Amino acid sequence: MPKYTKKSRPPRNKTTKSGADDSASIDDGVSTCSNMSDVTSIYEDSEVGFPLGNDVILTSDSLDEKLDTSIEGLRNKDLRTRENYLRTLQTLLSQKYVSELVSNRIESLTEQLIACLRKGNESEGKLAATVSSLVFIQLGEVDDELFLKFRDAILPTYTQALGIICFISSEEISSTVELMKILETIFSPSYLSEDGASPIINHDLQELHTAALTSWCLLASTLPDNLAHELIRIYLPEKIPGLLETNDSDLRNQAGETIAVLYEIARDIHSIFAEPSESLLITLEKKANESAKYRGKKEKRLQRATFREIYNSFEEGTSPDFDIKFGRETLEITSWTSRFYYNMFSSILATGMNVHLKENGFLRSVFNLDEPEIENLEQSKVNKLDRHNANKAAFKTRTQALNKTRANKVRRNHYED
Repeated sequence: MPKYTKKSRPPRNKTTKSGADDSASIDDGVSTCSNMSDVTSIYEDSEVGFPLGNDVILTSDSLDEKLDTSIEGLRNKDLRTRENYLRTLQTLLSQKYVSELVSNRIESLTEQLIACLRKGNESEGKLAATVSSLVFIQLGEVDDELFLKFRDAILPTYTQALGIICFISSEEISSTVELMKILETIFSPSYLSEDGASPIINHDLQELHTAALTSWCLLASTLPDNLAHELIRIYLPEKIPGLLETNDSDLRNQAGETIAVLYEIARDIHSIFAEPSESLLITLEKKANESAKYRGKKEKRLQRATFREIYNSFEEGTSPDFDIKFGRETLEITSWTSRFYYNMFSSILATGMNVHLKENGFLRSVFNLDEPEIENLEQSKVNKLDRHNANKAAFKTRTQALNKTRANKVRRNHYED
């Protein structure tokens, strides 16, 4: 199981009844949000996830065949053909929860995805990295050996995918720390110089820096308390706040969210750095009200909303607070960390997010969701009941593995201290 579950500060999420009439029709393909923050609500549909451009038709009867055909198609010598099959895999693995099918084909999937990652073509590499993330989300299990195989193939270009893969599959804290150091070397050129000036970096590198910082923040949220104390001491006072002065809006906003997550962790572990400095508050307030003419309207709107919420969280003690409804359940997002997780996985799963929230035992454990409820048998088909029973058994297995891992981690941390 992922390392975040071994911490003593899990996200404060829970499932509740949505309050909808059970007799009403429920579209499992749509999740709805209520009381969404300004930051979340201003994203447009075109910015979330990825385009499903090849119109893949998915039915239960054809999933095995489509998966096998797509894996075999990755051997094709034609670049465009391989990319089309990668898009098919992207659609299939994001829109459907097929953990068992993926597990049974993991060797061939690994071989072909790593081959695509190493061919050097940018568009193929991005697709292969995304599909690799989806494979690990499907598996939802610790596998340090598999993580190392993909780490060597993905670095240093596709860092966001690697962050998710490490989050899910690497149990070794030393591997996480090592990867975080590598990620920092990628985004550290955006740190302020000694004279306080923000470096000028081209757009492509800024995208890489943003992805690396995103993965770094994700992995930072998994660290045990003793390492979290040290990380906060080193990075919160100056290094990460310095990124707020970058000229790239995406990196600037990601730095703001990283600061919010780190201060939330600092408060949870009672760090002496749990309160922001006056200079940081002044910077956050400035970003929340910035109206520079050289920034686009959309860019300014997103920045204002992002930093207004971050600034208010310090001044008024507020946190993100909104609901995600999927089927008859409701996921309550009530912390910066849980919102960061939700945005991260939504960016990969796109419109398949609610399907995985409902069926994927790993993703449900990320958000502390209860075991899926037994559906009304009179309204369920036999194959749906079989799928539910399989998911229930898988969820129980994952829970038992999690309890064992957590116990081992507690003993290891006690020994290290």
